[in-house]
Amino acid sequence: MKREEIVNDLGWRYATKRFNREESIHEKDYQVIKEAIRLAPTSYGLQPFKIIEIEDRETRAQLQAAGYGQKQIVDASRLMAIASLKRFDDDLIDRYINLSMETRGLTEDEVSGYSNFMKGVFSQWTEEAKKSWSEKQAYLALGFGMLAAAELKIDTCALEGIDVQEVNKILQLEDSDYHVSVLLAIGKRAEEDQNQHLKKVRLETSVLFETI
Repeated sequence: MKREEIVNDLGWRYATKRFNREESIHEKDYQVIKEAIRLAPTSYGLQPFKIIEIEDRETRAQLQAAGYGQKQIVDASRLMAIASLKRFDDDLIDRYINLSMETRGLTEDEVSGYSNFMKGVFSQWTEEAKKSWSEKQAYLALGFGMLAAAELKIDTCALEGIDVQEVNKILQLEDSDYHVSVLLAIGKRAEEDQNQHLKKVRLETSVLFETI
């Protein structure tokens, strides 16, 4: 049953510490993971982030140094940086509105009310609030990508233990509106990674969930 498969897949996955550098993931599987990230829900549907796919080996080596030596950065088959907006204005909303009109065949009159509503909401936010909100949306995309990978029996590791300032410099984001929130390593686990055999440490359902 599908519900059992989902639970089993989530039980199978773990934060992979050692990837098999010699084993790559199938391109079709990788495209599914990318599509899951693209289709992930975000507040208002605005997707205030972008995904940087890092293939260059020299860049990966630099990122490893900025990631305190974490081998996943260089050993994983694929590496992504999820970069969220640290600042934005009405252009972000206009992008979504224009895409909505194009995708759904809507007129400007039909979307103007929603557009003005969103612009009114964000006009009251501080720059720090916008930055924090954008990062939260980036993590929604991260989670959907990791779930899709688990269902495909592909390993992942989200990497937050990084020197963000240095990573932004390496990826030439310093003067942009984006900054890296998290790296995502994707690939196949190495047989010698002992972490795959450890039992998951999670709170019991009765402790984690409360009914009122």
